[in-house]
Amino acid sequence: MNTLNITPPENKTVFVILTKKENNALLNEQRYNICEEVLNEHSFDFVTVDMEGESKFNPKSLVKVIGKCPIESHGVDVPEFAMGYLRQEIDNLKEEAAGLQKEYDMLGDKTTTMAQNMESWISVMKSEIAEKETALEMETKPAWLVKRIFDIASKFTEDEVYVLHFGVEKLLPKMKALFEAAGHVKVAILDSRTQKAVSQIVFA
Repeated sequence: MNTLNITPPENKTVFVILTKKENNALLNEQRYNICEEVLNEHSFDFVTVDMEGESKFNPKSLVKVIGKCPIESHGVDVPEFAMGYLRQEIDNLKEEAAGLQKEYDMLGDKTTTMAQNMESWISVMKSEIAEKETALEMETKPAWLVKRIFDIASKFTEDEVYVLHFGVEKLLPKMKALFEAAGHVKVAILDSRTQKAVSQIVFA
């Protein structure tokens, strides 16, 4: 992630609204229609959806959310080449830790210095694995999602580009911070518990 270049499109301002994928308050029995009352309010140029590891994006999956509004939509995620490398690093550590754990479990006397050192090393490795998995999910992934949204926005010729992103709720604050740090971006999180339309949002 340290080498990931996150650059906003030149000569334009990107307006991004982030909302969670399963927005039950927006999809309740009152049939609150995002397409009619949210999308049209700002004439969004495109919609993005967090793929969460799915290999194929089906635009039809958005129908229940955006109705039949003719709007460009994209599935976004960490590229397979990047995810594969990062996952392989974690998997290698898990395999090594599992091997040490097996050796430790077979030891008859776990009070020896060797056994205690092995136990400590296993603990260190498990902590490292947990840290890398958290970094992958909470740092690397949000950075790639922001980059992908910028890449798509850069293809538009307008001075202002409006984006609606459906994502995992816990990642939205991190994405918001990354967008704000990039500059030339106005970003807000749509929280259905307190807001029912984009007009109630204050862009940062």
